[in-house]
Amino acid sequence: MRLRSKSYLFIGGATLVLVAVSLLAFLYAFRSFSITTVGDQGQMAAKLVLGTLTQEMMSGNMENHESLIAGLKKTPGLMDIEIIPSEIIIKQFGQRPGDIHEPSLLEKQAMETGRVAEKLDETRDRVIYHVAIPYIATSKGEVNCMQCHDVSEGTVLGAVGLSIDITEQREGGIIAVALVAGLILLFGGFMAIALKRLLNPVVDTTEQLHTVVGMAEQGDFSGRLAKRSNDEIGAIADQTNRLMAALESSLGNIFKEVKTLTKYTAGTSEKNLLKYTVEVVRNMVGAARFKQMAESDRDLGEVYKRLHDMLAGQFGLKRFSLYEVSNSKNRLRLIFAEGLPEGSNLWCEAEIMTEAEACRAKRTGLAVSSIEEADICASFCGNRIQDKQNLIHVCLPMLLSGSIGGVLQIIFAPEEADEVQAILSTIQTYLDEITPVVETKRLMASLRESAMRDAMTGLYNRRFLEEYLDTFTADVARRAVPVGVLMCDVDFFKPVNDALGHEIGDSVLKGMAVILKQSVRASDLVIRYGGEEFLALLINADEEKTLEIAERVRAAVEANTFPTASGPLSKTLSIGVAMYPADNEGFWGCVKFADVALYQAKETGRNKVLRFTKDMWKEDDQV
Repeated sequence: MRLRSKSYLFIGGATLVLVAVSLLAFLYAFRSFSITTVGDQGQMAAKLVLGTLTQEMMSGNMENHESLIAGLKKTPGLMDIEIIPSEIIIKQFGQRPGDIHEPSLLEKQAMETGRVAEKLDETRDRVIYHVAIPYIATSKGEVNCMQCHDVSEGTVLGAVGLSIDITEQREGGIIAVALVAGLILLFGGFMAIALKRLLNPVVDTTEQLHTVVGMAEQGDFSGRLAKRSNDEIGAIADQTNRLMAALESSLGNIFKEVKTLTKYTAGTSEKNLLKYTVEVVRNMVGAARFKQMAESDRDLGEVYKRLHDMLAGQFGLKRFSLYEVSNSKNRLRLIFAEGLPEGSNLWCEAEIMTEAEACRAKRTGLAVSSIEEADICASFCGNRIQDKQNLIHVCLPMLLSGSIGGVLQIIFAPEEADEVQAILSTIQTYLDEITPVVETKRLMASLRESAMRDAMTGLYNRRFLEEYLDTFTADVARRAVPVGVLMCDVDFFKPVNDALGHEIGDSVLKGMAVILKQSVRASDLVIRYGGEEFLALLINADEEKTLEIAERVRAAVEANTFPTASGPLSKTLSIGVAMYPADNEGFWGCVKFADVALYQAKETGRNKVLRFTKDMWKEDDQV
């Protein structure tokens, strides 16, 4: 029930209760007063009769009371009057013919109790008041009853009974009650009007406040309250209006700007802008914390794992992929993919891995969604690799240093569309926050990679070996596999630089690096150790296999010719071989042994592979 209806109901109810209580109180008071007045009049008449009888008895003349009674009966409203002597009086004076009267129950009650007895007979047409007043013997007062009656103090000598018609008084009372009722109703009406005028400002202000607050809940702070009075209610209206104006000028502007904080808003269905703003701020705080955690991650792999866990755990996504873009090679690299059917590796055609421009999100730099246009991207093959559901995909590009550095792909079923669309803007916020972290980690990884590779040959350098060594040796120990250590040196390389120039020398070293990488296995490591020296680590290769690969490298160099401006150039390679950990439990000890074998190969004719033996070790050599 609305407050206005409640107020009207209260005013009407209060008025009716007031009128009813007032009427009942007046009726009760009027009736009691009327009966009391009639009783008093009846008792006065009875006492008059008793007084007359007493005087006649004292004077010895008992005949005049009949004329008195006859005169009293002519009184308007007095219907009957009777004198009833007690048995004591009848015995003392005898019973006269005029005294023959059968006492009524009321008269008997008065003589038996010695108290005034009253009764009201009320019908539709008439109202009769009956009263019986006892006459009690007393020796006190002006008349001493004991002089005439041989009775004791307090003996009931008789009673006087009267019947009075008060019908006219009732009719007059009804008229009086009607007039009073009219006055009370008129007063109640005035009271109702006064209450209504008093409560109307409260009700109006409350209803307006309900409307204004409802608008504010929806993010609309333009509502205002009309000032209905100059009291506290008016003060509430003024204060509320000032509050709404302040909110409208502050939060209202925030509403206009907050959507610019999220790029992807296609799934936003929240109409309550206040709740939407709070939700956006909450998501931004969460995204900022997510970014802080990612910044503390050790490397890019941990950042990608954190992103994966966030998508699967916090957002509950079942199907998604992340691709890293290599702009220099125009390729995509799959970081992770979830929810794929068995036997499938990608949610898109494999072409995007070698031709990044085939990815629409990468090519346009814009979010791609098949929600409204099913075939928006020709590379998506989610509905081809499975036929159970008509899947929808949304691809969000990651902008790194002005170019697309990655693409997040989200795949979902039509029945999941509402749920996924509701969180897309939040995911975009998280993606925007983590993108600088990804960029920084990629840059650091690139710098680290550059610092650990030889700029000229593209091979790992000695710094890489020093930093990777602990991991490398721990892995070898865990797997219990042998490692062949090849120390390689280009024969007569210095004359090339001196005679043909460093440019030709650099070309020879580059060619050597290519031959080395092609001659060893994919699992092996080739390192430019320094100058014209190269170190090859043959993982899980026994001595026989190591010597076989070493000879293959040597033969490949010998068979190769290096083109130069002065014509083809042929070079040879000397290789020293050691086995880790068979020759020495320390890795650097094995490298030293391989270097000693290399020195022996140089001393004994060059262009050969020489396995380290203990007799090559001199007492003054140090491991």
